[in-house]
Amino acid sequence: MRKYQLYTAILCVAAGLAAGGCAANAQAENLETTAQETTAPETTVEDTVVETVTGAIESMEESQPQLPQTYRVYGTLSKAENGKPMIDTSAAAESGENPEGAYSGEIVLNLPDDVYILDASTGMPVALEDIEEGSEAYAYIGMAMTMSLPPQTTAEMILVNIPADSKAPDYVEVDSMVTDGDSGESVLTTTEGVEYMLSEDCNIFPYLTRNIVTLDDLTQGRKCLVWSTDDNTAERIMVFAE
Repeated sequence: MRKYQLYTAILCVAAGLAAGGCAANAQAENLETTAQETTAPETTVEDTVVETVTGAIESMEESQPQLPQTYRVYGTLSKAENGKPMIDTSAAAESGENPEGAYSGEIVLNLPDDVYILDASTGMPVALEDIEEGSEAYAYIGMAMTMSLPPQTTAEMILVNIPADSKAPDYVEVDSMVTDGDSGESVLTTTEGVEYMLSEDCNIFPYLTRNIVTLDDLTQGRKCLVWSTDDNTAERIMVFAE
């Protein structure tokens, strides 16, 4: 009798293990089936759509226009309470003399050590204390401006003694200088896209030195003052040291 009970117990344990194994196998099969159903189908070559692009492909960096580091404003000069020069652009803003979106009002000019304060006719330096208050000037100022009133910004160049009967020079950065081999005509293009046709007798000279400069010195990134006519024909170009 005891042997029979022991035999019966062994059969029950074996049956339980078998049932557990079958359940585990069934659960594994269900998990495998679920994983296969939820897995995205593999994309074949036939399923891939290729779009054909014609024309030159440019990188995002090359396609972005270059922003100017400075822009020019016109106004009258005076002194701020801290003794720094200040330019009032309100009248020029109303007349459309200044660029669209330029600040209208008084702007305090911070002057770095390498600032240029030049006579607009000759290109020679002018001492700050020699500038008459209320005189007209062009200032090439930085894009950044403080939130104070009046706002402050940094000036890279100030042109004073503006001629009444001729166009004031332009302070530019060279992007390219191209000379046509057939016609001999030379065109200076600035980083802002402005083109100047050089006259046959265009005078190219350096700033405050006796070095000889030529068209070959008008390389990309070089800064200069360009005196030109109303149709952008350059008559004089003063080249600054690199």
